[in-house]
Amino acid sequence: MYKPENVVIKDDESDSWEDTDLFKNRFAESTPGEMIFASRDMRGWSQAALAEKLGNSPHYVSDLENGRRAVSKKMAIALGKVFECDPSIFFEF
Repeated sequence: MYKPENVVIKDDESDSWEDTDLFKNRFAESTPGEMIFASRDMRGWSQAALAEKLGNSPHYVSDLENGRRAVSKKMAIALGKVFECDPSIFFEF
């Protein structure tokens, strides 16, 4: 399970945190909602901030993070753009 204290931030901006061994080892079995939460939390964003970037409500983001709403292919792509990462971490293509 994701815990902020277990994450090490690298200063090298050439690699995203999604490409690190820590990410691959700790989050390989995470749910899409856990991945959204972790990606958002790593950036210090609130649910409201992410919702604004996605053009949705904070309630919608909460539903995604808590598994009450499935992540669609379209939403995975939008999340990938917002987080600047591979959308496949949010959706099995």
